[in-house]
Amino acid sequence: MERNAYKDRNGNIIRKKLMSGKTLEFLYGNAVGRAALKVLSSVTVANIERAFLGSPFSALAIDPFIKKNEIDISEYQKKRYSSFNDFFTRKIRQEKRPISSDPNALISPCDGRASMYRINNDSAFEIKNSVYSVETLTGSKKLAEYYKDGWFVLIRLCVDNYHRYCYAADGMKSMDLKIEGKLHTVNPMVYDFAKVYTENTRQYCTIYRKGGIKVTQVEIGAMGVGRITNHHTEEADVVRGEEKGYFEFGGSSIVLLLPNKGFEPDIDLVLNTAIGYETKVKYGEKIGSFY
Repeated sequence: MERNAYKDRNGNIIRKKLMSGKTLEFLYGNAVGRAALKVLSSVTVANIERAFLGSPFSALAIDPFIKKNEIDISEYQKKRYSSFNDFFTRKIRQEKRPISSDPNALISPCDGRASMYRINNDSAFEIKNSVYSVETLTGSKKLAEYYKDGWFVLIRLCVDNYHRYCYAADGMKSMDLKIEGKLHTVNPMVYDFAKVYTENTRQYCTIYRKGGIKVTQVEIGAMGVGRITNHHTEEADVVRGEEKGYFEFGGSSIVLLLPNKGFEPDIDLVLNTAIGYETKVKYGEKIGSFY
């Protein structure tokens, strides 16, 4: 597999380098870099960055960011942005992200690069040679037991992606639970150095679908501000495709946990993951089916 390459839903390989590998190797690969990283990934630094990115001065960074990341701004709702974070959390035009019409579809909750991993009978799964577990991700033994032999869907957002996200399924959602943690980058190059998805700050809820299937949706912050803002934190009936929240500046990820029975993932995502490729997905498109 090529580093910094992924596939689209038609099987085409896309090559796009977004962050210097040398920078990450320095930060994670030696004692000096790790000392600097401890500061950079702290909540205190994130709060300072957030204050600046929410200020009027930060708006000067918008046009260079659009140019550098080749963002098609015509896809988004027209607005005069008051700050960089106001721009980063911009809303897309509704027709640009249609929700799958298949009533049995699990949809992607966001734009990003998706991978599908099998959860084994010990409720563990492996990402790039790092072993994780459902219990360390969620802090719940009950969820770990429920998702044995199921599926772990990881969707990694980059800075050029749309950073609002929706509910992946219909049903009654639980109260949101928040787990405080670090703010590592979600670039795959750091997987050998840190267990990003069980160390980073994250927030999750479980959606109870009709028929008894549970879908757990986890939002994970990352380096930069990485702030997670959810609109509904209490129990509520939710609709697939309804906006759930947004991430402020920084890389971030969303994880979906699915059971073995009653769910079938789209095969292209499974096969691409098996040969080491992420798959480009969009908010609202089908990535699996309930049955």
